Amino acid sequence: MNNHLLGESRLKVTIKAPTVYPIFIPTKMSLHTFNFYLVEADEKLLLIDAGVETDKCWNIFQEVLAAHNYSIEDIDAIILTHHHEDHIGLVNRIRKIKDIPLYAHEKGFNRLQRDPVFLEKRIQLFAETFEEMGCGNEADVEVARLKKARIENESQTIHGDILPLHGGDTIFGFQVIETPGHAIDHIMLYHGPSQTAFVEDQFIEHSSTNALIDLDEGGGRTLSLLIYEASLQHLLTIPMSIAYGGHGNIMEHPHNVIATHLERIERKSTKVIHLLQEEKTVAALAREMYGEKYEKLFTLVMSDLVGHIDRLEHAGKIIKTYRNGVFYYQQKQEESH
Repeated sequence: MNNHLLGESRLKVTIKAPTVYPIFIPTKMSLHTFNFYLVEADEKLLLIDAGVETDKCWNIFQEVLAAHNYSIEDIDAIILTHHHEDHIGLVNRIRKIKDIPLYAHEKGFNRLQRDPVFLEKRIQLFAETFEEMGCGNEADVEVARLKKARIENESQTIHGDILPLHGGDTIFGFQVIETPGHAIDHIMLYHGPSQTAFVEDQFIEHSSTNALIDLDEGGGRTLSLLIYEASLQHLLTIPMSIAYGGHGNIMEHPHNVIATHLERIERKSTKVIHLLQEEKTVAALAREMYGEKYEKLFTLVMSDLVGHIDRLEHAGKIIKTYRNGVFYYQQKQEESH
């Protein structure tokens, strides 16, 4: 065969886009749905995330499998985008039927396997952070809840081997892209030829995504919002035609959603700095901004505002004073003009 013609024929070869079968679990929560996905890619059948551990979720999962003439025995691999409980729920139940290879980012292992030493250090980090931010009884209640949950949630421990993923890896035709912020181990799975992205909780269409403070690898606190914002900025550089999220609708204009999230971050930081014309603790700021939600959604509210304080401090827009074990924050004088 003519080598020139062979080259032309190779140029015409196209890579098939993944075939996606969404699994949507309705919820009355503001999240709208819990989403995970059955995906045909690279001649394999994959499960990207694994929903919540409920009979309702299990039954809907079985219905989607059957509707496409599949069973659990046909699944070749499970890939977790991050360790949160609404993304790992069915893993153990599935792997009791078939020992399917499970992949996750290495930073999620001690969370997925519920390492007791790690979990104790994490609780201590939250206790110290809440104290430094001026929280009172609400912090005591939350720390007590975390200690209780460490024992009660033992059933969420992922059993069996977990295979490690890292940014830059390629798996079943997908590029692994690290997208930390919402979770320290969060990844996106990206199929370049079709510009298909599984973004899960990195961004969703109907609501802002929480950047959650956590224990970092050095034993300190993650600068969650700064990390999350950097992840979003990076994703703006990646062509995406469609994005599959962990909640709500499939997104056909992902970059518009990302831009909206970045705008929300900037608007909230502007509001925070305006409220810091006088010196305040983060707890006092939280009560002022969130009212009764401060107590009802304590950890989410504190993660949110600690993140914005980190962002403003990093930008040099606020000053910090430490007195009697508590941090106080105020906008720099020139910011008030």
